[in-house]
Amino acid sequence: MGGLFIVPLPIAIILILLVLALMPFIPVSWPIIIVVQLYRGKQDKRTAREISNRCLKGIGWSFGLPCITVLVLSIMCIVQVVLAGWWAVGLCWRARDIGEWKRVGRQIVDLPREVRNLWLRLQVWGRMKLQDTAVAGGDRLGVVDEKREIKDGEREEAKGYTFNILHTPTSVRLLTVFPAEDYMAPLRGEIKDVDLRTNPKYNALSYTWADEDGETAKTSHISLLFNPKNGTYRELRIGHNCELAMRRLRRKDRKRTVWIDAVCINQADLEERSQQVKLMSRIFISAKKVVVYTGEGTPQTDGLYDWLNDIDAEKLAVPSGGLLSPQAALQFYRPPEGVLGRVQEVSNHAAIRMKEMGRLIRGHTEKVRRLLREVWVVYSMGTIPRRPPEPDDLQRVLREYFSRRWFKRVWVLQEVSLPEMKRIRVLCGNRETTGERLFGMLVSQGQGDIDVGRVFVLLRQKPVVGQGKSSRHSHLLDLLIETKSRQCEDPRDKIFGVLNIAHWLDGVGAGREELDKVSYSSPVAQVYAAYSALFIQKHGPGFFLSLIKSAPAIKGLPSWAADWTVAWPNSKALQSAVDFPARSRFASEKDKALEFDPENKVMKIMRPRIVRGFFAWTGQSDGEDTIHTVEVKQLDREEVLVEIYPGLAMLLRQHGEDWTFVKVCPHALDKAGVGRLVSSWSRTVVHQENPGRIQDVDEEVGNIRSRSPRGYLGKTRVWKIA
Repeated sequence: MGGLFIVPLPIAIILILLVLALMPFIPVSWPIIIVVQLYRGKQDKRTAREISNRCLKGIGWSFGLPCITVLVLSIMCIVQVVLAGWWAVGLCWRARDIGEWKRVGRQIVDLPREVRNLWLRLQVWGRMKLQDTAVAGGDRLGVVDEKREIKDGEREEAKGYTFNILHTPTSVRLLTVFPAEDYMAPLRGEIKDVDLRTNPKYNALSYTWADEDGETAKTSHISLLFNPKNGTYRELRIGHNCELAMRRLRRKDRKRTVWIDAVCINQADLEERSQQVKLMSRIFISAKKVVVYTGEGTPQTDGLYDWLNDIDAEKLAVPSGGLLSPQAALQFYRPPEGVLGRVQEVSNHAAIRMKEMGRLIRGHTEKVRRLLREVWVVYSMGTIPRRPPEPDDLQRVLREYFSRRWFKRVWVLQEVSLPEMKRIRVLCGNRETTGERLFGMLVSQGQGDIDVGRVFVLLRQKPVVGQGKSSRHSHLLDLLIETKSRQCEDPRDKIFGVLNIAHWLDGVGAGREELDKVSYSSPVAQVYAAYSALFIQKHGPGFFLSLIKSAPAIKGLPSWAADWTVAWPNSKALQSAVDFPARSRFASEKDKALEFDPENKVMKIMRPRIVRGFFAWTGQSDGEDTIHTVEVKQLDREEVLVEIYPGLAMLLRQHGEDWTFVKVCPHALDKAGVGRLVSSWSRTVVHQENPGRIQDVDEEVGNIRSRSPRGYLGKTRVWKIA
């Protein structure tokens, strides 16, 4: 039976019509059949009866074979129509809503356009390949073809675009994208300089430089108006993902003014990049609309967006009890107000109670219970309910969609967390939804493998800090902890990408020393060392150094500085910490003696050396399940253990005249004390709590008595750590 619907329905109909049109001409072949049979019968010496039988059989097959063909093709058509109808009925049964038919209709309507766009892309690609081949062949032969000589305007457009200098600290460039009816029409626009203090009207684009395949090469271009007097254009190279985003942004009938970092910032000017980074938060907050481009769509994401746009934004959160629980079934409807709405509400709750009783008594299967629930809702409300996707399918689609590159990028946090949510629009291919809908779903799904929900919730909180006066609170280190898995093209953007959020969270009275350190002209090692020194001075060496769990991979980075390109931080040091642990963790009085050289290569710290007791070599870092305790006396001659705070020490190794930082270790005078410190390591690091204060053991008596202040410490000295 599988072969009955091999031929597609349109082709089968065409073949049927063709065979029916040719059937009147079948008698023309009969004389040929008779002549052939007479010739073969004469050669084979057959009788007249045998020859006549063969002639009749040939004439019968000449008419019967087309009839059989028409019959088989008709069966194929009938089977395909039945299957299509069965699929439509099943679709209607699953959807129970016109929204599913709208989605299928939109896909069918968009199909010719997508095919046309694909064909145009192939044509453009083919012309580019032929042109490159022709140019390369002409260069090898040394032939100058006058027919390939470009015009002056085209020659001018082939030149690279040059940027004007921004004259004020609050100046930015805005791109005006010219309209085009055709999706594949070349991108054209104009760049103008404006001052943010004049409150210009524009949209800001949030996207990723790399596409989903990780390609960042600037393979596309946009033609920018260079000389308005003579109408000449010049090209600016852009990435493929930027090109796709601009094509989705471009309108058909009017211009659109947008801010796009790849176009509006001179990426070759490091000083300008550094200055524009300081304005990023203001750029997105001042934008009339923030457009988020998450990539091109798939049938799964199209269905997700259609479903998101069909449900109420206020009731978007996915219930913890499951998408299809009785209490969740009613959250996608909006009953009428007044007496009628109250009556329907009472009937809905009665229906839920009756279904629950029926489930307990009769033990219906999930499919039967779901059907009964919908029947009761239809009966009580008089409308067909709008059902969400199946839970398993929804979770899978959400996980695949939220794993896209845009949701892992560090810069998007400030681009969507600081502006008002009502001004955010999210694009995925030719689908669009509001920020409330998508990020409401994102927050509700912020468990398991999808951690962006937690980050988004933390950034939407605004802690109360002192306004109008200097504030000691700093959220930058907390944001680096929360965004540890975020990705960026430039390693310096791990810090620069969250600076504006940190400054916003710190409050009006916070200083700008963190923003003032932004410089793309400085090497990565110098940037990381400068901010590590700043964190040590703000939060103390014990807290910051306890977060380091991997040796630096960047050349030239001091041993005491954090390398945010490797695994960081040590999560065991933050296990019992609340949100924003570094915000309330300040340096102590003894940390005021900390000094750093002007280039942040050497840290000078005044602390005593530990001469007695035990310390944990392993057990206090991620991935270390067993505790390996070492006695201080067993250290090598070039290694020392230095106390930072009681119970918290750092292991140093001598390197020439200076020392290098190895790790932070729990320290106590007995092994049991070390075990207690490891088990509560985060309280010791974050809150400086020492469970069971350090005690001295009298070996002769065997009693435990309080230690003397200097019983286990050597002299205090200055340690130079490089």
